[in-house]
Amino acid sequence: MEFTISAPTQVCLTDGAKDECNVVEVVGRNHENQEIAVPVANLKLSCQPLLSLDNFKLQPPVTFRLAAGSGPVHLSGWHRIMHREDASFEEDDDFSEEEEEELAPIMPAKK
Repeated sequence: MEFTISAPTQVCLTDGAKDECNVVEVVGRNHENQEIAVPVANLKLSCQPLLSLDNFKLQPPVTFRLAAGSGPVHLSGWHRIMHREDASFEEDDDFSEEEEEELAPIMPAKK
């Protein structure tokens, strides 16, 4: 079984943004497969240049769109794809340290 988890965590104005209202909306589909757009942020450089989206639960696929303002706006978050061979797999916490694989350390990229 393969599934995708996506979660935006923050939306913010970036370098070069004007002091104007920048409205960010999420565009998706409702239960009748009709496109819907919902504003999620109204950013202004002088009063609210960033907003946390940690509590938003979105059902992909969705698109973020700058509905008003000239931006630029930056979205940050995470995207993770998980794969399981068996859909009935349940995580078992009863394992010993001997069964754990030792992972190689992450090395810095060569320049």
